[in-house]
Amino acid sequence: MPVFGRWFSIAITAFTVVFFTLPTPCHADSYQIIPLISGSNFFSPYRISGITASGAVIVEMNPGAGCPPTISCFSTLVDGQQVGPISLTAPAYDNGTPCAPNLSNGASFISALCNHGYEVDQTGIDEPGGLPVQIFTGPDPVADFFADGTLLDLNSSGDFVYEVAGFKVGQPFADYEAIDLTSDVPEPASLLLLSTGLLGGLGAMRRRLC
Repeated sequence: MPVFGRWFSIAITAFTVVFFTLPTPCHADSYQIIPLISGSNFFSPYRISGITASGAVIVEMNPGAGCPPTISCFSTLVDGQQVGPISLTAPAYDNGTPCAPNLSNGASFISALCNHGYEVDQTGIDEPGGLPVQIFTGPDPVADFFADGTLLDLNSSGDFVYEVAGFKVGQPFADYEAIDLTSDVPEPASLLLLSTGLLGGLGAMRRRLC
């Protein structure tokens, strides 16, 4: 193998290793938005009860609304679709805990949820200006406006559930799940495929340079 070809292969390998192992700065989380339930506030027989660590959303249903006539029951939603049977007991929730809002953008924050290093914050209604309740993903220095809405629950993977509108009796509302895609890690199969592809490419280069 010529000296040039050998050094070229070494350089390509080193570049590949550095390129795929150096951390890259992340300026904002990316989310997949999943519609959950909708209705008229305080009249709907369905309401969000909580979220699990895996991102399943639990809906509590009133007696008679798919439940026995005298007790409430629970439905599990994954990607907005019901999975499994109706349950009479709620699962273990991963709803996060209230924390002090850690934002400095001048907005009037009234609440925040924290869970496993994730934080989501909510503003109050600005009556004089008529501004809606707003949700921000935080904390500083990367705190980004997410949407108008009311924060409900936040799990340890950064997924959260929120509600749009529905502040008054009978007002329409819609509940959504925001699935955090930023924390997703490559699967072992994907890493193996990438590695074999790189090795194959280097082998082809070696044959052409010999």
